[in-house]
Amino acid sequence: MRFHVIIACHNRRALTIRSVIKAQETADAAGVEVDFTVFDDGSRDGTSNALSTLRHTVLILKGDGSAFWAKSMALAEQQVLTSTEGGDDEYIVWLNDDVDIDLNAFEDLLPTLKEHRGAVVVGAMRDPDTNRITYSGMRRNGLHPLNLALIMPTAQSQLVDTFNGNLVAVPVEAARVVGGIDGEFSHAFADIDYGFRCQRLGIDVVLAPGTYGMCPRNAPPLRGSIRGDWRAFTGAKGGGNYHSLRRILRKSNAWTWWSVIMISYGLWLTRRVLRAG
Repeated sequence: MRFHVIIACHNRRALTIRSVIKAQETADAAGVEVDFTVFDDGSRDGTSNALSTLRHTVLILKGDGSAFWAKSMALAEQQVLTSTEGGDDEYIVWLNDDVDIDLNAFEDLLPTLKEHRGAVVVGAMRDPDTNRITYSGMRRNGLHPLNLALIMPTAQSQLVDTFNGNLVAVPVEAARVVGGIDGEFSHAFADIDYGFRCQRLGIDVVLAPGTYGMCPRNAPPLRGSIRGDWRAFTGAKGGGNYHSLRRILRKSNAWTWWSVIMISYGLWLTRRVLRAG
C-alpha cells in the first residue's frame, strides 16, 4: 500500500517538519510506502529550506501567500494525480501540519481501508489536554445545509456525510472521480464540500474507529467590537466568508443559496448581539 501525503503550510516550520517526520515514522511502523507533497504558501520562516534537508521523499511546491488552505491542498493533490497512475492500494492522504499524529495511526487505518475499498476514510482527532474529540466526520443536523454535527468515533466504522480534513485517506481513483479538492474556496469549506461531492457521486465517506492524533480546536478570536467580529467572520478565513458560502451553497441549493446566506448572516448577528447584551 502506498500513501501520497499532501500538506499545506504557511510559516509554521516546526509544525510542518514535525508532521513530515512523524508521518514517515507512522508509515514505517505500518509497513506502507509513503511520499510527501508539501505546498508552502509563501512561508518566510525557512520552512522550504528545512524541508529540503530532510531525508524523506518530499516534493515542495511554492506559493506567494495568497493560496490559503483550500488552494494549497488542491494544487498539492493535483500534483499527485498528474504524477501517479494510481492503483487499488494507492491513497492520497490529507494531513494538517498541526496534527500530532499517533505512531500507530496508519497501521490502525489499514483495516478500515481494506474493509471499505473505494471509500474516503476519515481519522478523528482529540484534544491533547482533555482527550475530547476536536475534528472528525460530520452528519447533517437540521434544515440549514451547513448545520453539521460532529460525530464521535466508536469501536466500529461509521458512515458520515462529510468531514474535517485533518487526516483523510482518499483512494487515488476516487479522487479522480470527485475531480479533486476545490481550490476556489477562500480558505474553509473545501473539506466539507469534498465530502458532499463524494455523497452525490455515490462514494462512501467513512469515519474510522478511534482517534489518530492530537489537534486542538482553533481558538476562537477574542471578542472585540461587533464590527471587528463581523470582519473576522466574513474574512478570508472566516466561516461566513461570502465567496465561500456562495460557492458551497450553490452546489446544493442552486435557487435558494442567497436566502440561506441571508439567514446565516442574520443568525450570526442575532447571536452576537445577544452575547454582547
